[in-house]
Amino acid sequence: MRWRRKSTPPLPPATDPLTAIPLKPANVELKHDSQGCLHLRLTPQLKPTQRKVTQWLGYDYTHKLALDETGTAYYQLVDGQHTLATIVDELTKKLSKDRREVATMVVMFTKMLMTRNMLALKVQAKS
Repeated sequence: MRWRRKSTPPLPPATDPLTAIPLKPANVELKHDSQGCLHLRLTPQLKPTQRKVTQWLGYDYTHKLALDETGTAYYQLVDGQHTLATIVDELTKKLSKDRREVATMVVMFTKMLMTRNMLALKVQAKS
């Protein structure tokens, strides 16, 4: 007879992805260029031995991403208080596009930034 470890049930997902609140990680630096667009630079947390080896080899582990005007407008609205729905509303006004199209763009851009560890989400679980 095999003993199985009891697992805790996962939290139920939020019903609407636009209720999530995007957060800027502490290890992402922001820099404006001459056109007013943002450049993001992620510096990963390295262990001391990794840091020494990378310095010795001269390797740069930072990840950089240049944003266009729309991406800059999105990232400037990320303050840890606005939900994705609020950001969609603001960008819809600014870009004068259909709300559904802007919502799709925001969700896809959020996903891309999250895969690059340049954005995190605070999600309220369904109660």
